[in-house]
Amino acid sequence: MDRRDHPTPARSHHPAGQLSVRSRLEWTRQPRTGPDAGILGPLTGRTVVELGCGSGHNLAHLVAIHHAVGIGIDRDPAKIRRASQLYGQLDQVRFVRDDAAAYLAALPPSSADMCLSIFGAFSFTPAGPLLTAAASALRPGGLLALTLRRDDHHDRVIILARR
Repeated sequence: MDRRDHPTPARSHHPAGQLSVRSRLEWTRQPRTGPDAGILGPLTGRTVVELGCGSGHNLAHLVAIHHAVGIGIDRDPAKIRRASQLYGQLDQVRFVRDDAAAYLAALPPSSADMCLSIFGAFSFTPAGPLLTAAASALRPGGLLALTLRRDDHHDRVIILARR
């Protein structure tokens, strides 16, 4: 019997506990290789909507360290549950189970300061409806910041400003 024949440890079935917030925004698959969060400008009091937030690590960083107001969106109920368990204690963050484009389309126009997708919704859904919804939800000067896989070994960080 080798280690692959062993059952999954029981600890993996327990709910996630609260984690300390990451000290750095992680843009890429290689830790500490992307730009610092400072590239996004001042975030205090700014509304950041993370599209495909997963477990919420990056959004929690922007809320706890940079004092943003965060909304994490993900279609996967397990990921929203995990993000809420890990970071739901933060005052200025909430996690919502929804389709990213539908959520953005329902927001009042110009109500978000930034839309963030680090290997998130832009990696898994058609870009057209998501871009249209983000353009409506972002205020003039607001940012759309995303990371996409360029290939198996490289990632591309893109930051666009709304006119």
